[in-house]
Amino acid sequence: MIKRVFWIALYTGVSQVLSLYTISYVIRNLGEKTGGYIAILEANILVMAVIISFGIQFAVNRNVATRKRWHSNYSLSQSARLTVGLSIVLFGIISYFLNWDITKWIFLIAPLIALNGDYALYGSGMPVKAARLSMFRVALPNLAILIGSKFIGEDAIYLYMVFAGIGILNSGFWASRINKVPYLYTPAKNFIKIYWKNYKVGIWQLSHVFLLTGILVVAKSFYTVAMIGLVYGVLKYYEVLKGVLRIIWQAFFRELGVEGNNLRIDKAGILLGTGVLIPTILFPNITIAIIYGSKYDGLALMLPLFGIAMFLASFRSSSHIQVMMNRKDNYNLFITLAAVLLTLSVMIALSFTTHNEYGIPIAIILGEFVLLMGLGLHLGGLTFFRQRLLFLMKLVPVVFVCYILKLVLEPSIINLALCMGIYLVWTFFFYKKLLFDSSFVIEN
Repeated sequence: MIKRVFWIALYTGVSQVLSLYTISYVIRNLGEKTGGYIAILEANILVMAVIISFGIQFAVNRNVATRKRWHSNYSLSQSARLTVGLSIVLFGIISYFLNWDITKWIFLIAPLIALNGDYALYGSGMPVKAARLSMFRVALPNLAILIGSKFIGEDAIYLYMVFAGIGILNSGFWASRINKVPYLYTPAKNFIKIYWKNYKVGIWQLSHVFLLTGILVVAKSFYTVAMIGLVYGVLKYYEVLKGVLRIIWQAFFRELGVEGNNLRIDKAGILLGTGVLIPTILFPNITIAIIYGSKYDGLALMLPLFGIAMFLASFRSSSHIQVMMNRKDNYNLFITLAAVLLTLSVMIALSFTTHNEYGIPIAIILGEFVLLMGLGLHLGGLTFFRQRLLFLMKLVPVVFVCYILKLVLEPSIINLALCMGIYLVWTFFFYKKLLFDSSFVIEN
């Protein structure tokens, strides 16, 4: 497993560490409001990408992974994606004049998102190259705002938007060269027909994005930009964990249908999710102070709540993809819609309370719980949960040791580092077979 995931994790890790440092720097030095604008920009990019994909991206990837003649299908999909991308530009222009907001400018890069075909690299068995392109795509806008803020302060948000577009353009151009397909396509007249074939997966994807950063697109109507910035500062770590879990199943996309592989992938996710409990639940004040200083004083539950959400998400690393690979789109859609409706309803309802700062993380926890229960019961019922809970029980002793250390020793950075070190050593010695298992089919 490590052999397949190492380079993907390295490239993705570099970009995510930079992204985490950027949001920390912005909130510390440019303020929560600027952090909120970045959060809304990233949320809009994510929602645009899902609307443009809307099911056909997964369908193309499935064809690339299982068929030799996939190029014609890819071309039709790219043309359809471009049509939707151009429609989003028109929507953005109208929206900008109706309600001025600097974040509306991000809609102009929709065609670049549509022409970016790096997703097909996963289906063609080249996840490492896809991760390398993703690293540059994420790094460019983050470096732009870090460097630009030194000279133009808060106005560096404009540089962030420009370089976000450049990063996506770079990724799409090189992906087309690697896949040996054209980069530019003409808009498709029958794009609705192409999208209609996969509308269930598309609705599922669009729904699923509102359980992550996409929730901020709705939240901006009920929460202040500054509050969104503070929430995003911690939500970003939840997003990174979800990204790591995604790396694992994407790296083994072709093997997801093989008996036993899904459980092994979920076990790897549980190792990550349990490790997250140490900094988020046992040492939340130390962790948040290291990252943001005193910015989160008075928000003591923010990190622990997201820690719970991360832990729940780790139990179903590959479950939703397994259901989709089994072509159970109706069930996948039903469970995801139920989770999203609950999440958005709770988030909106809690925005009117005196503790609205916790509305978003509480809503996400409930959404993750619905997904875990729904997918678990469908994929194996009690067996699904028993297998994963038995694996979790082997990790309980090391977490308990860390809890005892917290009680005996004064909470500090050294204590946190000691506990994380103990957990890493425990993981290495007791789960070497899982981490270094070479029984997966390894491809370049």
